[in-house]
Amino acid sequence: MHSDPFVRNIGVEAMGRMCNLFGSHFTNSQVRHLIDTIIANRDPNIRAGCALALGCIHSQVGGLAAGFHLKTIVGVLLSLCSDPHPIVHFWAIQGLIKVADSAGLNFSGYVASTLGMLARLFTSDSHTEEAMSLATSNLEVEYSTPFLITKCVDSLINVLGPDLQDMNNERGLIEKLVDYFRYEESIHLVIEGSICSGHLSLYTPGQLDFPDYVRSLQKGLCSAEERIRDISIDSLSDLVKRDATRVFSASGSSLADDLWLVLDQNPNHAGIQNLLQDWLCQTYDQDTVEWIQRCQDVLSKTRSKPEKTVTQTEKPAAVPDLQDEEVAGFAAAAAAAQGDTAGSTQEGQEFLKWQTRSFAMLCLSKLISLISEAVLPDQAIPAEIALQSKIADVVRMAFSASTANVINLRIWGLRIIDQVLKVRIEPRTEISLTCYSYSERPLTLIFSKHHFWSSTKHRSALL
Repeated sequence: MHSDPFVRNIGVEAMGRMCNLFGSHFTNSQVRHLIDTIIANRDPNIRAGCALALGCIHSQVGGLAAGFHLKTIVGVLLSLCSDPHPIVHFWAIQGLIKVADSAGLNFSGYVASTLGMLARLFTSDSHTEEAMSLATSNLEVEYSTPFLITKCVDSLINVLGPDLQDMNNERGLIEKLVDYFRYEESIHLVIEGSICSGHLSLYTPGQLDFPDYVRSLQKGLCSAEERIRDISIDSLSDLVKRDATRVFSASGSSLADDLWLVLDQNPNHAGIQNLLQDWLCQTYDQDTVEWIQRCQDVLSKTRSKPEKTVTQTEKPAAVPDLQDEEVAGFAAAAAAAQGDTAGSTQEGQEFLKWQTRSFAMLCLSKLISLISEAVLPDQAIPAEIALQSKIADVVRMAFSASTANVINLRIWGLRIIDQVLKVRIEPRTEISLTCYSYSERPLTLIFSKHHFWSSTKHRSALL
């Protein structure tokens, strides 16, 4: 009953643990005492503390042991959720969330009434920041009721789970509320709305507007809010695990570019790396040429350089302006692929980070490994034929990486060259290509069934 919410929260948590330890008789007496206190007292802090205590008791005791009190607790909390005072209805909704999470399927009988109550509160003037009286406006800003409503809706989605597919009325109301959440101005509501959408797509994939949902996730990838980007990546990863082809068909070709750009912002993001690798494992045999081209595009892809302000006091360095070996090597390779003899990027552009390009080389190496494991001894599979048709591009990328200034890229380049040498090439098939090292001196490499040689005398150093 303390006025300080932090002290009050410690008290209700302690009461819940005591009920868990001291048995059902003590729990029954405490539940009756809390309900009597709510009825007898009108003080907002006391009512808020008792409401949260009911939720903590159910959460700590568990759905089975506290099932006898479920109906009573839910009825009291639903009544307190409609209380106009922000402190009361905020903590009452918080207690209701605890009850729903701990009750699980036992709470399914109260989902319809709870959803109706939440929909009324979300549109009610007494539960919004804009329409509050002067006496309680600051409290409503501090205790954001709409944010808790979104969390409560997410709890109800998880309570029903796959049963939502057969509950048209409840599912329709939840979908409308989630749409409202996702288009709110508050970033917290947008985040919670995105979480709700992810759970809906998991439980009701058949009732989902799949292309629209994928496009919304693609839009979330470009969001300035890191939390929204992470939620979009996790949701896309779940979809890709089920059917990668359908996801990228619904989004168009721009989704792949967006993923690589987001990865370039955070090269160690495990979620994007797992997503791309899942996509590769599902489509390597059908889209072999596309994956080789995709890796090649990442190695030669450029982005805008961050603007750098140069003051008048700065003087040019006395040493000559030497281009980085790694950048020059990739620039030459990209120029050779595009027929550009200059081999330089546009002014104000730079290549992606070396970590991103290293991951692209990892994907290329994994592609070759997957094809090598799938080959048949007596006949050539389509993926093997496609790889042989693009072997020149693969070697060009590997050679450019092996001459980079970053050790990690050099290792990947040499690994891929080793994998290429072990690839089964059809008899009477000879592949000749010209690569450019960072010194921009052309080097002609020739592959055949049993031979690999170059036009330079220093081929041993290359090997």
